[in-house]
Amino acid sequence: MPEERSFTVRDLAAKIGVSRATVSMALRNHPRLSEETRKRVQAEAAKLGYKPNALVSALMTQVRGRQLNRSGEVLAFLTAYTEKEEWQGAPTVRACFEGARTQAEQLGYRLEPYWLGPLGAHSAQVSRTLRARAVRGSILAPVPLDLGPVDLRWGSNLVVAIGYSFRQQALHRVTHNQFNGMLTCYERLRALGHKRIGLAMHREADERVHHYWMAGFYTGRQVHGGASVPMLFQGDWHNRPQDRVQFLDWFAKNTPDAIIGILPDLPLKWLKAEGVKVPSDVSYAGLDLDSSQVGKVAGVRQHSESIGAAAVDLVAGGLQRNDLRLPAHPQLIHLDGEWCEGQSMAAR
Repeated sequence: MPEERSFTVRDLAAKIGVSRATVSMALRNHPRLSEETRKRVQAEAAKLGYKPNALVSALMTQVRGRQLNRSGEVLAFLTAYTEKEEWQGAPTVRACFEGARTQAEQLGYRLEPYWLGPLGAHSAQVSRTLRARAVRGSILAPVPLDLGPVDLRWGSNLVVAIGYSFRQQALHRVTHNQFNGMLTCYERLRALGHKRIGLAMHREADERVHHYWMAGFYTGRQVHGGASVPMLFQGDWHNRPQDRVQFLDWFAKNTPDAIIGILPDLPLKWLKAEGVKVPSDVSYAGLDLDSSQVGKVAGVRQHSESIGAAAVDLVAGGLQRNDLRLPAHPQLIHLDGEWCEGQSMAAR
């Protein structure tokens, strides 16, 4: 049986009567070519059954990457807090930015912060600025849940979101795997013999992640067993006296032998202030440890730097394909955290 013919870029160029460079750019949807030329080349390639050589494509990606290193194309890091620099005070967002900036520099880009105005009020103006400065790719940082309408001229700028908080458009997004993080905490506590495991956090923390914290907790109890301790979801957590009283009332009524919480870990502070000994009286596991807690508090480190880096990778991949469109089938990348042992847990 004769071997199937494999067409090359050279063959396509000769068949259509254009240069190899034109064929290459057409297959990559390069904007320098007219839409008519791109469609004509792509139609002929499909008719001939042309398939790119994976090794050659990988090599050319590296070559183009080195060209990008010389151009220093800018990527935008978009924030929408009430104040311009407010995101700097959010440890998770700041870590995402640092990870994204490091990865961008390694790929030949420069990452610059842009403020969309209070709750996104200046987004249309920022979008015009990005277009004027030829910024084609952006990373949208976590945003407030009461965000106003955001207009970024979707389709002219490739936007990848961090987390689930932005819900106005279907975008590629990168996030911590909250479900697995919760399961890990619950399973570790059960392995130490805890039977009455409680979950206490501010309500918005669960709402911002599509209730994956809650889902992981319910699943952990279903899979690993344990008593049915009511979850405590509080409103605004600002260490107010009423928040502390509500938590201590919940703690007294339900007598958990272990608690799962989240930054700023107010239950841990309230327990210690009340004279409850951790971990001899009750164990504690955190869902998003910062570096200062490692070894002291047991729990999961989310490694937000890696989340920011992964977002840059998604943006860079789209820019190399010149694909700035809103995705028909958005990608969701979950990054697992790292379990860290700590002094806040003890066997029962």
